[in-house]
Order: sequence, then C-alpha cells, then structure tokens
Amino acid sequence: METDEEDEPKEVAPGPTYAPAAMAMGIMFFFWGSLTLWPATVMGAGLIAYALGKWVGEIRGNWKEEDDDGS
Repeated sequence: METDEEDEPKEVAPGPTYAPAAMAMGIMFFFWGSLTLWPATVMGAGLIAYALGKWVGEIRGNWKEEDDDGS
C-alpha cells in the first residue's frame, strides 16, 4: 500500500512572536492599575489592544500565506 506524501500539504509552524508576552503584560498592568493608579490601567488597556491587534494580524498573515501557497 503506497501513500502519496508529496501530495499532502506541509504544515509549517508559525514564527516566534512577542504578542502573547505583550498581552500578558498588558493584562497585568490593567489589573495592577485598577488596584493602584489609573494611568497604569490605561497603559494596560492600550498594551492589550496593541498585542491583540498584532497577534491577530500575524495569524491572518499566516492564513493568507497558506491560501496563496495552496492555489
């Protein structure tokens, strides 16, 4: 029984990113700021928004590359 390994699409791992670490830091600042100083809350919310946008953008970019390779 033969398998066509050449016909199967190759899964490529996405590259490294700092977005999850930035998201974690933003969440930490958001909650720390809610207990102490409001500017830290604002900074945390901004960092969460930036990290989420960056992370989603990288995921969409990877999906677009996969679609371009498959056509």
